[in-house]
Amino acid sequence: MMARSVSWTDPKSVALLLSRVSGSSRPALSLAHVASGASEPSRPTPAIAPVRALVAPKPPEPKVVPQIEQTSDNPSDRLDTLVAWTLDHHRCTGAFVADDNGLTLAAHGISEAHVSLVGPLLSALVSVRSIPGIDATAGALLLGENMMSWVEARTERGGFCLGAVGAEPLSTLALEQLKEALEITLRGV
Repeated sequence: MMARSVSWTDPKSVALLLSRVSGSSRPALSLAHVASGASEPSRPTPAIAPVRALVAPKPPEPKVVPQIEQTSDNPSDRLDTLVAWTLDHHRCTGAFVADDNGLTLAAHGISEAHVSLVGPLLSALVSVRSIPGIDATAGALLLGENMMSWVEARTERGGFCLGAVGAEPLSTLALEQLKEALEITLRGV
């Protein structure tokens, strides 16, 4: 007796399986029956249920964030407006503005511990920026249960950082919006 190959199938077994699947009481055509060209009386074809296309839900449209409007010439007012705008238009529970020396210039909804971290973080980013191909002017850092997202802008007076603290990091689009708002704010400072 020859050993059966892995791809060997028994026509009677296949016919029996097909009859079970189709729900028919009589056996389905065997492969030998079909090969011989014999015909079988026609039987009604089972109704096929229409297939509904699976449509992936559309991703939510990005939230339209209005451009920041700075109406004051007072630097303190401009920074407070920036922090308020950040809290109003982005998913965060706190926001701050600091200079590149780590001095917090404006903050709301952020703990003193987070504020104290800003100086060393900005100092460390100066070193990171020296690595070719690394842009450390925006990013996010996990701080316990919170994420701190930040953007930086440089002026002739030095660098400034706008940070936001929340449950998750801000998106790339949100970081771009924050950077633009920070640059607009710094034009009058």
